[in-house]
Amino acid sequence: MLSYLLQIFFWAAYGVLHSVLAGTRAKHFFQQKMGNSFRYYRLIYNGIAFVLLIALWWYQRSLPTDRLWMVDFRVDVLGNMSLFLGMIVAFLALKEYDMGEFLGLLFWKKQAPNQLKTSGMLHYVRHPLYTGTFLVVWGLFLKDASLATLIMAACINIYTRIGIYFEEKKLISSFGDDYLAYRRRVPMLFPKIF
Repeated sequence: MLSYLLQIFFWAAYGVLHSVLAGTRAKHFFQQKMGNSFRYYRLIYNGIAFVLLIALWWYQRSLPTDRLWMVDFRVDVLGNMSLFLGMIVAFLALKEYDMGEFLGLLFWKKQAPNQLKTSGMLHYVRHPLYTGTFLVVWGLFLKDASLATLIMAACINIYTRIGIYFEEKKLISSFGDDYLAYRRRVPMLFPKIF
């Protein structure tokens, strides 16, 4: 039981650190402290996130595989469908961004002012990368059916919903009425079917 509580704690700590470092206050603080080196901030931020995710993954792999049910081929097929659909959605979402800038690899270039993007997957949902993440983690849970994977999926869902709240506040601050109109028109995570 303690190992699962630690898993929840680690995911919560990751979420808090990830959100704080992505926030405007932290960026402003580090911009003041780092001076000209602040151009590496995005690269450092992504490096920290990657290393911590690997550590979380390693810890989770060390947990017992307590299955909640025996997975049969139908559930496995459903899990695979969710997993691959999520990967496709995430890939299509990332196509809308300059990956060099997104990863922080273009630290020598002056960053262009942000523009509100509403094309591609962003035409159907406001946060397609999170949609893909939801589909991937729940697909993994269906395939694995373990308590550790359920905890991971639930923690990622909760963190993502909280992260969306703060991200939307930042987007409203950046784009004002344009983003509010976009938000009224386009659903958050899953496209309108009708």
